[in-house]
This record gives sequence, structure tokens and C-alpha cells, in this order.
Amino acid sequence: MHNVLAQTMEIVSASIPGSRYRQLGKKSTATIIVVDDDASMRRALRRQLQVLGFEVSDFQSAEDFLSGDLPAGDLCLLLDVYMPGMTGIELCRKLTAAGRHVPTILISGRDDVQTRKMMRDAHPRASLLKPFDEKSLLRAIRKALPNQLDLPH
Repeated sequence: MHNVLAQTMEIVSASIPGSRYRQLGKKSTATIIVVDDDASMRRALRRQLQVLGFEVSDFQSAEDFLSGDLPAGDLCLLLDVYMPGMTGIELCRKLTAAGRHVPTILISGRDDVQTRKMMRDAHPRASLLKPFDEKSLLRAIRKALPNQLDLPH
């Protein structure tokens, strides 16, 4: 876990002057919703996504996410697979059953056959294994939001 956190925190360095990471020239109209039980992961993703110009909402559980309303406009769900209570896969199924089609990127710290199969079977727009870098994150967001012209490359 510490290794994942240390490597993931690399993406936060975008807010440091002189960083090698780019900032979005203008603010994106897309909202990224992060659902992850790991507070440090949520914080790191929130900071990086905000530096890139996205609106960001984050939730510590699938249940917390479901208790709120989806924001209007283009949005993308960045969802951890393994969480206590309702898992990310269960949340995907619940949203689909309710007719709420939200472009989803699944993320997981586990890289095994079972996890990869579960992620594939959930039919996300993209999936990422922790730790992931900014380039992979942006590529996944572009897959999830193909009609957004103001996304960084």
C-alpha cells in the first residue's frame, strides 16, 4: 500500500512550480467523480485532476456516491474496484440496472487474473492498475469522454 501511495503521490507534484507535468490551458467542462475508500488516493487524484483543469467530486464509498445527485454535464466516474461495503463492480452493475450510464474508469491495486476478468466483465470505458501515471490517467479520461475537445493530450 505504501508503495502504491508513494508512486501515486508523484502525480500531485504537478502543483509544484517547475514541475514536469503540464497544466490544462483552460478549465475543462467535464467533471471527474472519484470513488475510492483510500483517503490519500482520493486526495492525490483530486489535486492532480484539479491542476489539469477538471471539476472534481470525491466520495469514500459507493454508498456515499449513490446518496448524492449526479452533476449536470459531461462527467466520468473514476472508481476503485475493491472497497468495503459495495464494491466498484457492484456499483457499475447498480448504475447500469438503474439506466444511469456514466462513463466509468475502473482502478485497482490488484493485478491478478480474477481482478482483470471482473474489470473486463464490468465493461468500463477504461481500466487502470495502481500505481498509474498522468499520461495513463489522461488517456483513460479521453476514452471515457471522447467528445470533450478541451482535454489535455
